[in-house]
Amino acid sequence: MKIRFFPITLGPMRSLTVRGMSLKNQLDSEGFEVIEVYPGAAQDMLGIPRKQVGLGCLMNGLSKLEIKEIPSGVTGDELDAITAAYVGLLVLLGKAKGLGDPDEGLIYVPDVWESHKPHSR
Repeated sequence: MKIRFFPITLGPMRSLTVRGMSLKNQLDSEGFEVIEVYPGAAQDMLGIPRKQVGLGCLMNGLSKLEIKEIPSGVTGDELDAITAAYVGLLVLLGKAKGLGDPDEGLIYVPDVWESHKPHSR
């Protein structure tokens, strides 16, 4: 798929991995279903720029997906969170797929063979 994934044991990724696992355990214990999303991969698959290209470019790409009312002044991390929420919506609509080994955990990405606009059929 030509999407670069970073190993979870790579330098700063370690602390993010530990934090993510802790948050997942907490949310699981509260009854929430938790999925893993890689916003950069989703942005690549949706054909929108990543935050490194420019926040305005990413905001414009998200608005083309009909994501409404993105507040001005949002950070790159917040735009990645919006992307992750969008993928969560696609999962609920059956328009995303999980990559990886189900026994180890899946990372969800948009199913590019399906329309990625939630309201499209």
